[in-house]
Amino acid sequence: MDDYTISWVAPEHDHHEHSADWYWAVGIISFSLAVAFVILGNMLLSIIIVLGMGTLLAFAKHPPRNLEYQISKKGVRRGTTLYPWDTLESFWIIDGKENVRYPHSPKLLLVSKKPLMPHIVITLTEAVIDEVQETLAQMLHEVPQAEPLPDRLMRIIGF
Repeated sequence: MDDYTISWVAPEHDHHEHSADWYWAVGIISFSLAVAFVILGNMLLSIIIVLGMGTLLAFAKHPPRNLEYQISKKGVRRGTTLYPWDTLESFWIIDGKENVRYPHSPKLLLVSKKPLMPHIVITLTEAVIDEVQETLAQMLHEVPQAEPLPDRLMRIIGF
Protein backbone atom coordinates (compact mmCIF):
# COMPACT_ATOMS: atom_id res chain seq x y z
CA MET A 1 0.00 0.00 0.00
CA ASP A 2 1.29 3.48 -0.81
CA ASP A 3 2.15 6.07 1.77
CA TYR A 4 -1.10 7.55 3.08
CA THR A 5 -2.42 9.46 6.07
CA ILE A 6 -5.97 10.23 7.14
CA SER A 7 -6.25 12.74 9.99
CA TRP A 8 -9.13 14.29 11.87
CA VAL A 9 -9.77 16.07 15.16
CA ALA A 10 -12.67 15.01 17.38
CA PRO A 11 -13.55 14.99 21.08
CA GLU A 12 -12.25 11.96 22.96
CA HIS A 13 -15.84 11.10 23.95
CA ASP A 14 -19.37 12.47 23.69
CA HIS A 15 -20.16 15.13 26.28
CA HIS A 16 -23.54 15.68 27.89
CA GLU A 17 -24.51 18.70 29.99
CA HIS A 18 -26.12 17.68 33.27
CA SER A 19 -28.63 19.44 35.46
CA ALA A 20 -28.27 19.83 39.21
CA ASP A 21 -30.93 17.13 39.62
CA TRP A 22 -28.74 14.63 37.76
CA TYR A 23 -25.81 15.31 40.13
CA TRP A 24 -28.11 14.99 43.15
CA ALA A 25 -29.51 11.68 41.87
CA VAL A 26 -26.07 10.19 41.25
CA GLY A 27 -24.87 11.43 44.65
CA ILE A 28 -27.86 10.01 46.51
CA ILE A 29 -27.61 6.64 44.76
CA SER A 30 -23.86 6.45 45.45
CA PHE A 31 -24.26 7.45 49.09
CA SER A 32 -27.10 4.91 49.55
CA LEU A 33 -24.98 2.13 48.07
CA ALA A 34 -22.03 3.11 50.28
CA VAL A 35 -24.20 3.06 53.42
CA ALA A 36 -25.72 -0.29 52.42
CA PHE A 37 -22.27 -1.84 52.06
CA VAL A 38 -21.14 -0.40 55.42
CA ILE A 39 -24.20 -2.04 57.02
CA LEU A 40 -23.32 -5.31 55.28
CA GLY A 41 -19.78 -5.02 56.65
CA ASN A 42 -17.97 -4.33 53.40
CA MET A 43 -16.19 -1.07 54.18
CA LEU A 44 -13.68 -1.40 51.32
CA LEU A 45 -16.40 -1.62 48.65
CA SER A 46 -18.16 1.33 50.27
CA ILE A 47 -14.98 3.44 50.01
CA ILE A 48 -14.44 2.32 46.40
CA ILE A 49 -18.01 3.33 45.48
CA VAL A 50 -17.65 6.79 47.04
CA LEU A 51 -14.24 7.42 45.42
CA GLY A 52 -15.39 6.04 42.07
CA MET A 53 -18.55 8.12 41.93
CA GLY A 54 -16.67 11.23 43.04
CA THR A 55 -14.20 10.70 40.22
CA LEU A 56 -16.96 10.06 37.68
CA LEU A 57 -18.88 13.16 38.78
CA ALA A 58 -15.76 15.30 38.41
CA PHE A 59 -15.08 13.70 35.03
CA ALA A 60 -18.67 14.35 33.85
CA LYS A 61 -18.41 18.03 34.73
CA HIS A 62 -15.53 18.79 32.37
CA PRO A 63 -15.85 18.78 28.57
CA PRO A 64 -13.67 16.27 26.69
CA ARG A 65 -10.35 17.20 25.12
CA ASN A 66 -10.13 17.36 21.36
CA LEU A 67 -7.69 14.71 20.16
CA GLU A 68 -6.02 14.27 16.81
CA TYR A 69 -6.70 10.89 15.27
CA GLN A 70 -4.68 9.47 12.41
CA ILE A 71 -4.58 6.38 10.21
CA SER A 72 -1.25 5.79 8.50
CA LYS A 73 0.95 2.95 7.27
CA LYS A 74 2.11 2.48 10.89
CA GLY A 75 -1.38 1.94 12.31
CA VAL A 76 -4.14 3.89 14.02
CA ARG A 77 -3.17 6.74 16.33
CA ARG A 78 -5.36 8.32 19.03
CA GLY A 79 -3.61 11.34 20.48
CA THR A 80 -0.16 10.03 21.41
CA THR A 81 -1.15 6.34 21.49
CA LEU A 82 -0.36 4.26 18.42
CA TYR A 83 -2.15 0.96 17.74
CA PRO A 84 0.09 -0.84 15.18
CA TRP A 85 -1.60 -2.90 12.47
CA ASP A 86 -0.15 -6.18 13.79
CA THR A 87 -1.96 -5.67 17.13
CA LEU A 88 -5.39 -5.19 15.52
CA GLU A 89 -7.77 -7.92 14.29
CA SER A 90 -10.85 -6.24 12.85
CA PHE A 91 -12.92 -3.08 12.69
CA TRP A 92 -16.48 -1.85 12.41
CA ILE A 93 -17.96 1.63 12.01
CA ILE A 94 -21.21 2.60 13.70
CA ASP A 95 -22.86 5.83 12.67
CA GLY A 96 -24.58 6.53 16.00
CA LYS A 97 -28.02 7.00 14.46
CA GLU A 98 -29.24 3.44 14.99
CA ASN A 99 -30.33 4.22 18.56
CA VAL A 100 -32.80 7.12 18.47
CA ARG A 101 -33.16 7.29 22.25
CA TYR A 102 -29.41 7.50 22.95
CA PRO A 103 -27.78 8.99 19.83
CA HIS A 104 -24.04 9.48 19.69
CA SER A 105 -21.34 10.54 17.30
CA PRO A 106 -19.97 8.04 14.74
CA LYS A 107 -17.50 5.56 16.21
CA LEU A 108 -14.75 3.35 14.89
CA LEU A 109 -14.65 0.07 16.82
CA LEU A 110 -11.34 -1.79 16.66
CA VAL A 111 -10.78 -5.29 18.03
CA SER A 112 -7.29 -5.66 19.46
CA LYS A 113 -5.29 -8.85 19.84
CA LYS A 114 -4.20 -7.67 23.29
CA PRO A 115 -6.11 -9.52 26.03
CA LEU A 116 -6.21 -6.60 28.49
CA MET A 117 -7.62 -4.16 25.95
CA PRO A 118 -9.77 -6.11 23.48
CA HIS A 119 -11.92 -3.17 22.26
CA ILE A 120 -10.81 0.28 21.18
CA VAL A 121 -13.45 2.95 20.53
CA ILE A 122 -12.44 5.96 18.44
CA THR A 123 -14.65 8.96 17.70
CA LEU A 124 -15.11 9.77 14.02
CA THR A 125 -16.40 12.83 12.21
CA GLU A 126 -18.95 12.61 9.39
CA ALA A 127 -16.37 13.97 6.93
CA VAL A 128 -13.95 11.03 7.23
CA ILE A 129 -16.26 8.01 7.64
CA ASP A 130 -16.08 6.81 4.03
CA GLU A 131 -12.33 7.40 3.70
CA VAL A 132 -11.62 5.59 6.99
CA GLN A 133 -13.82 2.66 5.97
CA GLU A 134 -12.10 2.28 2.59
CA THR A 135 -8.62 2.45 4.10
CA LEU A 136 -9.29 0.09 6.99
CA ALA A 137 -10.96 -2.44 4.66
CA GLN A 138 -7.57 -2.85 2.97
CA MET A 139 -5.75 -3.47 6.27
CA LEU A 140 -8.23 -5.29 8.54
CA HIS A 141 -11.29 -7.53 8.35
CA GLU A 142 -14.59 -5.70 8.58
CA VAL A 143 -16.58 -7.62 11.19
CA PRO A 144 -19.96 -6.40 12.53
CA GLN A 145 -19.67 -5.44 16.19
CA ALA A 146 -21.79 -3.83 18.85
CA GLU A 147 -20.49 -0.95 20.88
CA PRO A 148 -18.84 -2.30 24.06
CA LEU A 149 -21.24 -2.69 27.01
CA PRO A 150 -19.42 -0.23 29.32
CA ASP A 151 -19.64 2.50 26.67
CA ARG A 152 -23.36 1.87 26.15
CA LEU A 153 -24.06 1.85 29.90
CA MET A 154 -22.15 5.09 30.45
CA ARG A 155 -24.11 6.77 27.67
CA ILE A 156 -27.46 5.52 29.04
CA ILE A 157 -26.78 6.88 32.53
CA GLY A 158 -25.62 10.17 31.05
CA PHE A 159 -21.81 10.09 31.20
